[in-house]
Amino acid sequence: MAEHQRPAGKLRQLPIPEYFQRAKALDIQEIASHSEPANKRWMRPATGTYKLNVDACVNENTNLHSVGGALRDCQGRLLLEFGKQISQPLSVAHGELLAIREGVKLVYEKNFRDVLVVSDSVLAVQAVKAVHENLGYIGACASDINLLVQDQFISGIVYESRLSNNVAHSLAKFASLSPSPFVWLNGAFPHWLVEFVMNDLS
Repeated sequence: MAEHQRPAGKLRQLPIPEYFQRAKALDIQEIASHSEPANKRWMRPATGTYKLNVDACVNENTNLHSVGGALRDCQGRLLLEFGKQISQPLSVAHGELLAIREGVKLVYEKNFRDVLVVSDSVLAVQAVKAVHENLGYIGACASDINLLVQDQFISGIVYESRLSNNVAHSLAKFASLSPSPFVWLNGAFPHWLVEFVMNDLS
């Protein structure tokens, strides 16, 4: 499995406080960075599998928080997209975990299997890995996610660059402007979303 798709459970074990400090620093560093290599784009999953990118965001004008995500197959085709507003999360990592949880629930309900879940938050991914630790409200949300994936329809929950998460981020932003939750299936996708997907694949 490629480095960018290494499941959270396979990462080298470090003491949780130390690892969370590093993860948080990486999140902050990537938010501030504008010089990442241009080749960090969306990567196709293995043949016969699916990839679910998820993200959370806040609308700076309205202060509304939202999550969104996109499921694609090994050819990059859109299969499922979602977005919804959420109550204000207690932290950035909490918001990203809520995005993961919402996406995992949806792909389960729609009967997709062998799904790789991708977040652009190192901290959120590590929280899921460290669910047995005392992480407070973050740990509670991570526990919910782990309960949802016990039948192994999820092949992994991993971190990838923000530059490879443009579609999910755009859906989360759109959800902050939408009056109600949305789930799009079977090709009923807006043109602006299809353009984002094509840019990812070009």
